[in-house]
Amino acid sequence: MQTKRIKLYSITTCAFCQAIKKMLTDLNVAHESVDADLLFGEEREALVSELRRINPSCSFPTIDIDGRIITGMKVQEIKETIGIRTKVDDLYDGLKKSQEAKGYFFNQDKERTFELLRGLLTNKDRYGYMSCPCRLAAGQREMDRDIICPCVYREPDVDEFGSCYCQLYVSRDWNDRKIPHVIVPERRPPQN
Repeated sequence: MQTKRIKLYSITTCAFCQAIKKMLTDLNVAHESVDADLLFGEEREALVSELRRINPSCSFPTIDIDGRIITGMKVQEIKETIGIRTKVDDLYDGLKKSQEAKGYFFNQDKERTFELLRGLLTNKDRYGYMSCPCRLAAGQREMDRDIICPCVYREPDVDEFGSCYCQLYVSRDWNDRKIPHVIVPERRPPQN
């Protein structure tokens, strides 16, 4: 992978800024990071002026990747722009292919989709299976079999509401905004 020039404009009190900084560090991505709130006087003025040239709203986090400006907590967009692939990207590709063939689509909000997929991988590491990231798993496969993704509630949820409970899987009409986006009620009976 060719090295890209990456500069992160952040502030120390911004949780999103710190999460992106941690991600870049954890993935060993060479980058420059500057915390605007730790600068004072002319140094701060110069940084704010520089930031306003690329992001007039001067919002944080802002990341410049070889001239491509990304603002906000857009982890997946940042990874794709840098050219980083992780296990979650492989999971996305595999599930997209297999589930679209069955008529189920990923939520087109890619950041939300990837957050949910990361939750599935966390649960797989934790329990040995990918339980729904929006429900509390018991940690016993037999007790959780109804919420192993795709859960048994997905089909009726998508049929009735256009999306599953966590909005990972949706219908084409839901993605095309032809049907309203509503909060899907929990179908799973209470667990003892």
